[in-house]
Amino acid sequence: DPRMTSQGAMRPTHRQSARARRTSDTEQDGGVRWLAAGTIAFLMLFNIALISLEFASIPIRSVLTVGSLGLFALLWPEIAGRALKRHALVLVLAGLLAALGTFVSLVAGTSPGVIGRAILEVHVQAVVTLIFATISAEIAGPRLAVFAIVGAVAVTGMVAALQVTGLDPAWDLRAALGSLQGHKLHEDSSFLNRRPMGVSYSPIHLATQACLAFAAYGGLRHWQENRAGGPTGIAPDSKLAIALLAMVAIATVSATRSPIMGAAVFAGLYLLMRGNVWLAAFALAGGALMLFALPAILEALEGTQYRVLRVDDNSASGRLPLFTFGGLLLLDNPLGYGFGFESTHYWSRYWPELYEMPSAGVIREAELHNYVLNMATTYGLGLVVAAPLIVALIWKGRGYLLFFVPYAVHILFHNSGPFWNDTLFWFVVGALSAARLQTAAPRPRPVNRSRMSANA
Repeated sequence: DPRMTSQGAMRPTHRQSARARRTSDTEQDGGVRWLAAGTIAFLMLFNIALISLEFASIPIRSVLTVGSLGLFALLWPEIAGRALKRHALVLVLAGLLAALGTFVSLVAGTSPGVIGRAILEVHVQAVVTLIFATISAEIAGPRLAVFAIVGAVAVTGMVAALQVTGLDPAWDLRAALGSLQGHKLHEDSSFLNRRPMGVSYSPIHLATQACLAFAAYGGLRHWQENRAGGPTGIAPDSKLAIALLAMVAIATVSATRSPIMGAAVFAGLYLLMRGNVWLAAFALAGGALMLFALPAILEALEGTQYRVLRVDDNSASGRLPLFTFGGLLLLDNPLGYGFGFESTHYWSRYWPELYEMPSAGVIREAELHNYVLNMATTYGLGLVVAAPLIVALIWKGRGYLLFFVPYAVHILFHNSGPFWNDTLFWFVVGALSAARLQTAAPRPRPVNRSRMSANA
């Protein structure tokens, strides 16, 4: 028998050898996929828990991301090339914003050091993170990549849940992480007030991360639903509903209200798009009741002072003077203030116009707490030049846009957003872009059996 070796053992056939090779390749690919997903989870968690850890004024998280990108690009140059091509519009937008911000900053007299640091920490870091996340997500697959993102946020969410119970080790962990990064007491007022934040920098960061985790998971569910042939009816996706409730729970734990408002808006739009008009109206009405009527009812009945159910505290009432302040700053200088701009440096100039507003004193201590105003006052009305690129990017990702609604609502009340203090946004975009790539990949053509029979 030609398949027998000299030792009498059966020599594997060609088919058996091919099967063995495929098994080996699958195991190897599985290990690589888990490596890529693990790297995403590690860098996500590092950006969450050690966001301001530095060495010689260089953020360690940035060094780790650049190193990971360089290694992955070296090992998988073709995937890196596809990632660069896929996100060419983002690269152009980052370059345009960097150039616009540099011009505005030079006109405003900003020092070259501040300009250079802003470009590196905002624009370059956004691009590096996006390309790394895209390469890693394509290697790991959308499902593993999204689970890595959600898992990292779940860690800080679970620590926050323990902090709610008053468990000292959970607070000690956050204190140790803060000390490692050199946090000052005035930066950790939420910590001193025992406002749960998990291992995140602040309760607001925790809420932002919860919104992004929901966007990632919602996008994954949307992709999986489309691959299965689209929605099967008007009933909502039960797993997505659980994810939305988890996001609301984290927002409640962190005493942050904007994600709850965003969840209500999302639920209404989502149900409306699925044709469930009555349930959509109920969701929107329920969200409005939760945010406005319920606090008054509970305060009247029980005298509750829990922050997430209040709309009369300084944080809530201070939004109007901050918004007015930002508008006045922009009207007085439409060109913009450039990198390094801090609105608190200008409060005294506008105090005579704002001092009668409720909680007007907030303009002395807080940034504008509105993503759009922060971008506008920094880059100026020159942002209209970037509008076509922004519209094109939104249109390109329109299939996943709905799941970013809670995040979009949230950043309208806080100082974070794309190209503004939010690196984790680009991890989510990278993971979902890998899903879009797989969706767009050509499917194998069905075999024409009649032609095969004729040829036979």
